[in-house]
Amino acid sequence: MTTSPSSGIGTARPRRRIVAWLLPGRRGRRLALALGSTILLIAIAGLPVFVFPPPGDPGDASLVYVIGPPQQERLDLARTLRDADRPVPLLISVSDSGTGHGEARFDAAALDVCRRRGVTCETPDPFTTAGESRLLDRYDATHESGKTVVVTFTPHVARIRYIFAKCSAADVTVVGVDTDLTLFDWVFQYAYQSAAFVKAWLTPCP
Repeated sequence: MTTSPSSGIGTARPRRRIVAWLLPGRRGRRLALALGSTILLIAIAGLPVFVFPPPGDPGDASLVYVIGPPQQERLDLARTLRDADRPVPLLISVSDSGTGHGEARFDAAALDVCRRRGVTCETPDPFTTAGESRLLDRYDATHESGKTVVVTFTPHVARIRYIFAKCSAADVTVVGVDTDLTLFDWVFQYAYQSAAFVKAWLTPCP
């Protein structure tokens, strides 16, 4: 018995519909896999830059410099570093909320540490990381500091090193404070620090 051509066409159409219905799902899975792989590669590439930067050597420092904002964790580490060997001066980059630069809780007037002996609190100009490198150079011009330990938080360490090497003549080593960050915080820091690196590369020193 032979099969009529019309019956063959009738069975082929449902098959084409099924294949057409499955293809978008396959494309979606491929796209999700490619996106997931890209995110994983970015996360892995950023580990030695943002998460586990090479540690700095804080030994034999003649100045400790806390980069803003001067959060308590950074101030605590600065106190530990100052007490580790011999008392050394402390320079703190503070806000000036009255002019729209930073938060009021990080103004010099709001920080008890700024009223202690051996501590200098100043607002960088411009109010940027590059401005903070310029602040250190101004301080060195009058205080003749040697090696400076710059205190920041871990995701910022690599960018601090780049900017200070580019914009400051000071002998600097950078140490980071380990801060509890959520997954969202880490995603934000990856994006923010990467964009800031590009800006630092393109922007001349003040």
